[in-house]
Amino acid sequence: MTLLTQPGPLHRHVDYETGHILHTDPTTGEVITQREMVRPKNPEAQYQAWTAERRADNRLAADHGNVTLSKVEPTAEAVEPANSVRGRPKTSFANPVAAYMYLLALPNLLPWVDHIITGSIITSAGVTNGKINVKARAVIGALFATEITAEACKTGEISLRTAQRIAKAARHAAHGIASYVERYPSIKAELDSEALFRAFQT
Repeated sequence: MTLLTQPGPLHRHVDYETGHILHTDPTTGEVITQREMVRPKNPEAQYQAWTAERRADNRLAADHGNVTLSKVEPTAEAVEPANSVRGRPKTSFANPVAAYMYLLALPNLLPWVDHIITGSIITSAGVTNGKINVKARAVIGALFATEITAEACKTGEISLRTAQRIAKAARHAAHGIASYVERYPSIKAELDSEALFRAFQT
């Protein structure tokens, strides 16, 4: 029996006592291939071996590009002195849709943008007694800011707690809109061309 005619894949068995890796036929138990394990001498050697293997991987650049484009994490702002800080740390979110939000919201919200914003408000800010906890226009206004923070959403008639809910819903919506645009290259190309056209008009 050869590797080409065997009925199924080989069974891989690692023998840590003898330091061998065996590939056996799952039907007969016959050892097809055998090789010695390469054991790192210490955790640092294991890490160096992993990094060398990762650097040699051709998909490294593509993986890095996908992570940096698709994943946007909130970053902690500068912390005030210890005696004046209470509650959760302040968060700042670099808004990925601020540059082209005016194209999606004027004169009226595009239907898919409206659906994302409504879903984000219900998911993030919540509903109490059948009534949404924040106003959609406040969340839409926050989506035009380059950084979404509770302080930026707070006004004289909006409490800090409500501003935090608005900021949370706006961050959720911004991520949803950015993900939607990335999934549809035709929309992204249209936004880029419209922004370029308007830039030349001014």
